[in-house]
Amino acid sequence: MIAIIAALDVELSPLERRAKAKRCPSPPWPPTREGTLAGRQVLVARTGMGSARAQEATSALIQHHSPEAILSIGLAGSLTDELRVGHLVIARQVYALHEPFHEGPLAASNGLACDPALVELAVAAARQRRLAFREGVSLTVPQVIDQPEVKRRIGDSLPVEMVEMESYWVGRVAADQGIPFLIVRVILDELGDRLPDLPNTVDETGAIARSRALRHLLSRPGQIPALVRLAVNTRRASQRLAVFAEAFVGSWPPRIIPGVKNERDSTENRR
Repeated sequence: MIAIIAALDVELSPLERRAKAKRCPSPPWPPTREGTLAGRQVLVARTGMGSARAQEATSALIQHHSPEAILSIGLAGSLTDELRVGHLVIARQVYALHEPFHEGPLAASNGLACDPALVELAVAAARQRRLAFREGVSLTVPQVIDQPEVKRRIGDSLPVEMVEMESYWVGRVAADQGIPFLIVRVILDELGDRLPDLPNTVDETGAIARSRALRHLLSRPGQIPALVRLAVNTRRASQRLAVFAEAFVGSWPPRIIPGVKNERDSTENRR
């Protein structure tokens, strides 16, 4: 079974509806649902934001469900002029910044490579659904990067195209457990975009704290137009992730294990 992991409820909601996913009774963490995409069973799990929760949730998911592969999805910020809102990025590799962003030289971790067979399947799935996409490299960071000048500096300093907060740590746990993984993100904010300030509007589990969000809006009515645009872009991006995930799961060959040749090919090669 394929496990699909994201940090936030808004990143998973369209996918859960498409899969008609129902809550698994255990474990209590991470919140996990089981559903069906393209006639195949999938697990859908929400980790919450940041490295610690991503690692904890991925470890628990592997321990209790033993997925055959993990697909890490979500929203991301662009670090290049070429990536626009709504573009799908299929990551070949992911790096991480271990320390919060500062003015000194940037030092990223050694990269983790996504499973090549999964990348190939993802490219085919994106083409099948005619989604605007590119292959790229992701950078996982310990804080929200919401300023254009910071995004530009990161893009100029490191060989990466997008920035997010969890994928490296999901991939690190998966790799340590021998589980093939893939990272696919949709661009929410472009290189020149400045995200509106949204303090404490998402709780530690990745769910929207609606009362906090409402209080924030009432205290800063001037931000409402920017927040409306952000909400529209978020909904469209999450829907695109759901469309991609369904195509990806539907293209999953029944007898192929990522990174291993299928049985028929191996037999033919021996002849």
